[in-house]
Amino acid sequence: MIDKRRVLIAALLCLPVARASAQEVLRALPGGAQRLQEQQLNATQDAATARPTVLAPSASEPSAQLQFPLEVPCETIQEVEWRGSGEFAWLVAQTPLEGACIGPQGARVLHDWLARALIARGYVTSRVNVPEAGLKDGRIVVEIIPGRIGKVRDEGGIGWHRAAFPAGTGDLLNVRDLDQALENMRRLPGQSGVAFDVVPGANFGESDIVVQHPDSKRWHVVLSADNSGIDATGRNQLGAIVALDSPLHLYDQLIVSASTDAKLNDHTRGSQARSAAWNVPIGYASFSIGVSEWSSKQTLDAIGPDYPYESRTRRMEAGIGFAPYRSGDKKGTLQFKVVRRQDNATLGGAEIGVLKHDITGYDVSFSHQQALAHASVVAGAGVRGSFAGVSRSPGYVYGQTDWNGRYRIATMSASVDAPFSIGERSFAYRGSFLFQYSPTPVPSTEYLQIGGRYTVRGFDGDSTLSAESGWIWRNEVATGVAAGAEAYVALDAGRVHGTSAAQLSNHELVGTALGVRGAYRKVGYDVALGLPLVKPPSFGTRTPWLNVSLTSRF
Repeated sequence: MIDKRRVLIAALLCLPVARASAQEVLRALPGGAQRLQEQQLNATQDAATARPTVLAPSASEPSAQLQFPLEVPCETIQEVEWRGSGEFAWLVAQTPLEGACIGPQGARVLHDWLARALIARGYVTSRVNVPEAGLKDGRIVVEIIPGRIGKVRDEGGIGWHRAAFPAGTGDLLNVRDLDQALENMRRLPGQSGVAFDVVPGANFGESDIVVQHPDSKRWHVVLSADNSGIDATGRNQLGAIVALDSPLHLYDQLIVSASTDAKLNDHTRGSQARSAAWNVPIGYASFSIGVSEWSSKQTLDAIGPDYPYESRTRRMEAGIGFAPYRSGDKKGTLQFKVVRRQDNATLGGAEIGVLKHDITGYDVSFSHQQALAHASVVAGAGVRGSFAGVSRSPGYVYGQTDWNGRYRIATMSASVDAPFSIGERSFAYRGSFLFQYSPTPVPSTEYLQIGGRYTVRGFDGDSTLSAESGWIWRNEVATGVAAGAEAYVALDAGRVHGTSAAQLSNHELVGTALGVRGAYRKVGYDVALGLPLVKPPSFGTRTPWLNVSLTSRF
């Protein structure tokens, strides 16, 4: 009698010999656990490395065109003498004075307009002088007195301030540089309360920057417990994050994290993850390196416990970031990463060739963040792909019997946070949208996966939809219900499409959740009841589903 399990196992392990059969195995083997673990790890790292912002809605800027009042007498300007304007060429270019008829009142208008223009560009300590004696014989004198940085006094600092400051002694004092330095320091958990004072310097036109640090420890620990896993590899999860502020005294940050399923003695299934990351600011730039690894073990129903399915992924990355522009209400961020990812899977201890990858690739992204009068908005776009020439093992992709290892994925994203009021009650709307498109075949590890707390809420994560391309739209309205707590209702939707999605009966998921989040003493909590609204008929998920997440900070 033929043992069907042995036939299936033999087919899986012999796939490298028969490439045409690889597509069937890629469909049959579970990949959702790997992608879920990656979502969990990315969420943990994003929360640990979140950068605070000091952006604020812009005040009214000077009018685009300088207009002088009609007055008699006035001087028709034929010559302009700019003094001290060598570092303010932009101001000279946007201030056309030749041919204008300027009198005493017009000189005051010019003075105020130039002062506002300097402040709008961030030069808050630079001054303007339009001497009345210089307005005669068709000639006007405009003097710019540059405001410069004298000394930076880092009182009680935990690092070398030049790593965080884009400018130093003798440079023009621009509040945008101070904003960048403030964000570079405040991104460290123990430095969230750091503040700057600008005081008169020793020399004329100079101002000293005094950095005031909070009295805080440099190490931080976050413990977590939640049910964000899946039944196949362990539903309940335990985690820990340790962060160290400025270990090299460069206002750098070291973050180490680890997580595991709660059933530590269950050797038939489980999931583990660990990571380490280090980042350092360099003025308007930043540098980061990181390594992470996640693994899972489960039993396939069609095969049984004698042949456990195990998967392991290791990711190493190095990246640089740069802020090409910033003002009081907006800033841009450009990032470039080089990533190496290694995937392998075994069945009963034997390697499955079609699931082996060792791919080196890139990830380039740009984001724009802006503070509006009643909302804050972040929009971005990016592209990631592979360096086929240096990737050691590209593996296989769905729909391609002979793949060369080259792929590209384009992404676009947007998020908005908008507080509003109804009567006397305050609310906040938070929404985000992610779009992914792949014009080329991609490894299954790069699929967009939906269904669960990190994508489309309302689903328990055991069943998901995934494909090469798709989108996710998350929406949430929250309101305060008690000190340190808020209630929220969420409505999320997602769709996947691509070659691998041809076998799906439905490509969309829609779900909702009603929850409460907050903190009591040192314990943070997020409890939500989720309900699927739109799903494929055979889609297995609990209805309703209770999400629970607890954290404790030390």
